[in-house]
Amino acid sequence: MSRMSWLQRLYWRYLAKPASCRDLFLFIGEQSITSILEVGMGNGSRIKSLMPLLRLSEGSDRLRYAALDPFESEGGSRLTLKEAHRLLNEIGVKAHLIPGDPSSGILRVAHTVLPSDLVIIDGHWGDGSEQSKVLEKWLPRLCHSQSGVFASSQEGGRLMRIATPAMASAMQARAQAV
Repeated sequence: MSRMSWLQRLYWRYLAKPASCRDLFLFIGEQSITSILEVGMGNGSRIKSLMPLLRLSEGSDRLRYAALDPFESEGGSRLTLKEAHRLLNEIGVKAHLIPGDPSSGILRVAHTVLPSDLVIIDGHWGDGSEQSKVLEKWLPRLCHSQSGVFASSQEGGRLMRIATPAMASAMQARAQAV
């Protein structure tokens, strides 16, 4: 997919649903992405909405997707782990799914998943909670200097683009030197 036309940008900025993801939709439509990390997958509707907009970077033939989510342990409208795998398989995404809450699972993610081009944190961002502090601490390991990072303070809330941590570029440079 090439860059968005003005009409497409108009649609994704003002008319796309859910409205809480409009900034994210615009970012995805304008960038080449090879990897996504989603902290809080919810019911899976966000990744389904993003897939038609994705443009893979040159040299990449497949999207690398990872998600950290409590899945069925919290109930509600969340997917079970099996349903999440099925959904992602249907839309052609090979996924690395990590069950658990963000404060306990983020350490596993930071050590097993490479830095991602897009990091989505749905809930617990900047709210002063223990989970928020853990996410802020490990964010530089989850992204690189060119990553887009979108976060919301409550689950299902408006995703706002936040600054990529300054440490992300230093960690990326160290990893390339090794």
